Order: sequence, then structure tokens, then C-alpha cells
Amino acid sequence: MADQVQIAQGSLNVVDRGQGPVWLLVHGFPLNHAMWQAQIDALSQVARVLAPDLPGFGASPSHGDVLSMESAADALAELLDALAITTPVVLCGFSMGGYIGWQFARRHAARLGKLVLCDTKAAPDTPAAAENRRQRAEQVLTRGLSPLAAAMLPKLLGSHTRQSQAGLVRQVEEMILGCNPQGVAAALLGMAERADAQPWLAEIKVPCLLVVGAEDAISPPAEMRQIAAGLPDARLVEIPQAGHLTPWEAPAAVNAALLDWGIQARSASE
Repeated sequence: MADQVQIAQGSLNVVDRGQGPVWLLVHGFPLNHAMWQAQIDALSQVARVLAPDLPGFGASPSHGDVLSMESAADALAELLDALAITTPVVLCGFSMGGYIGWQFARRHAARLGKLVLCDTKAAPDTPAAAENRRQRAEQVLTRGLSPLAAAMLPKLLGSHTRQSQAGLVRQVEEMILGCNPQGVAAALLGMAERADAQPWLAEIKVPCLLVVGAEDAISPPAEMRQIAAGLPDARLVEIPQAGHLTPWEAPAAVNAALLDWGIQARSASE
């Protein structure tokens, strides 16, 4: 069950389940908290899991014409304030959620206990990629979400998934088509202007887990290995037969990686 939580910027729709150390699950683009359902079910057995819809996605209202990664990170900090959570959290960000995670680590370091980065990047967009996002934002507002869904599905899902899990492919397509066009456009514009996180990787001292699908064409394993090499305390897990949407394509393997690392990271810090 999800509830609307009021924050300074507006409100966020949030699933809040379980008890114990707090895991904050930050979804990717153009999705919502439901992409984490398998992780919510597994992690909430041993932890308190917060899975918000980011501004303009799912049941969360948009917070403006541009969703910057900085403002999204600040909204998550405000969410923790609203829920009276003062202990450091485990932030688990997928793709765009990872971009937000970099900003959370930089802007709210005292609130971060551990960081999980699923299928994401530290580098910014190239000028050409940023311009493509701006054009897609305009297209979404004028033509709707169907062109975006058609373009993104082959990139989000690995070839194994597309060939063997037709039902999952339909679910992902329906989630994209169910998005708020204004929220999607705002996120596209925000991602286009995001900062380069590579220079501050060495400053992130908390334990980090990186998860990547072996067939990820957006954030390839080689790129994720480079990110891991730049972090002081990082472990990388590569998930076979999964593309970019690893938490949804291979939930059992991802859950096992999260739970195993969570136990090891907790033991090392005790």
C-alpha cells in the first residue's frame, strides 16, 4: 500500500513496508516504484523499505518543468525528514535513480550509510545525447508516449528477456505508456543537464554495490566496472541473461546480491 507524503516541494507517493534498517529504492526512467516490487517483497522481510514515485511519475505530482537530479535528491532527503528517519539509509538507485544517488551522496552525505547502483552511469550526457533528450522531451509533450516506448523497450530489456518473457515486455510497455508526459519531459530535461559524477567518486567512502545486467546496452558492464574502480569500497555483481532493467528481468538474482551484500556490509561496519 502506498501513501502520499507531504514534503516541502509538494508530495511523493511512497510505499513504506517492513521494519529495521531503511532501504530507499529509487526507480529509473520512465518507470515508477512498481519496478521494485520483487525487491520490496524480499527486502521488507529484513528491513524497512521505502519505494517512492519520483516527482511526475506514478502517483506523485510533478514538481516543475525540469526535474534536476539535485532537486530529486533533495526531495528524497525531505521525504526522510517527513518520516522522521534520522539514521543513515541504504540508497538503491536504478539508472536515473543512480544519477539521483550520486547527488544524494554529495548533498546529503550524512544521511547515506550504503549505496547501491543498478545499471547506471557516472558520466554526463554527451552534447549529442543531451540534445536528443531535449528533442524527446518536446516530442513527448506533442506526440505522447508511444514513440518513446517504442524507442526504449529494446534498450531497456535484454535480448533473452524479449525472447522469453513476453508478459514482462508488455508490463514495461504499459508502465511507460501510463506515465505523465509532463513528468517524463521534466526528467528528460533534468537528465540532459546532469553533472559529471566521475570527479567525486573517490569522495564516496560508504560501502557500494554495483549491479549490472550482462546484456545492458545503456550502462554496459565495462562502464560499470570503471565506476567500481573509482569508488573506495565497491563490489560489482554482473547478472547473466539480463539487460538494462536487471531488477525486473532477473529479480531472484538481484535480490540474492542485495541481501548477501547487505549482510556482509553490515558485518564489516559492526
